[in-house]
Amino acid sequence: MRQALLAVLLMVVMVLSACSNNSAPASHEEVQEKVQSFYNEMTKFDQMGKSSLDAFNTTLTSFSSGKATDKELEKAIDQFQDTASDIADEVKDVKISKSLPENIQKLLKDSMIAFQSAYSIKEQASKSAASPDVTADEFKDMNQQADVAMLYGISKLNEARVAAGLIEKGSAAEETLSGTDTSTAADTQANTDTKDKNTKSGSGTSVTDVK
Repeated sequence: MRQALLAVLLMVVMVLSACSNNSAPASHEEVQEKVQSFYNEMTKFDQMGKSSLDAFNTTLTSFSSGKATDKELEKAIDQFQDTASDIADEVKDVKISKSLPENIQKLLKDSMIAFQSAYSIKEQASKSAASPDVTADEFKDMNQQADVAMLYGISKLNEARVAAGLIEKGSAAEETLSGTDTSTAADTQANTDTKDKNTKSGSGTSVTDVK
């Protein structure tokens, strides 16, 4: 009798486990909705990052021209660090539905990891902005690494959008992405005088720039 009860209990556990691990496949419309929702989340974080970066760069430029004080620079650095850290944490917490096709799940996961890495690097770069132990070239390199990670995340996100049927392969979105030069993107918002410790500035590559 006890063995029979144990056998039944084991079967129940196995069934419940199977149910929890195998979500019903999402319909085509649901796949598109979930991928678009993920894209919207990443775009929201991107806008937050761009706003914070713009404020950070503005203060750095003012500081290098003597229009901002040490305290104002320190405040800008702290705010950018906090924002970058918060975004990295929030990106990590974005849920990827297990009902999505495995290939799309993997693309979104790779994208999420890349975005999280990009914002983590930007956080570290901001910490080094006023450090006497980090040269301007090293600071620039860190921001370019963040750009590369961001571009990789964008490429994986666009692959997921193609797989979900939201955009077409070879569309304007992908052409823009393939034509984006990370060094150019980094230089666009970097101060031209990389030898001056006071002229360090960040770089920015936007999810919304490659829609």
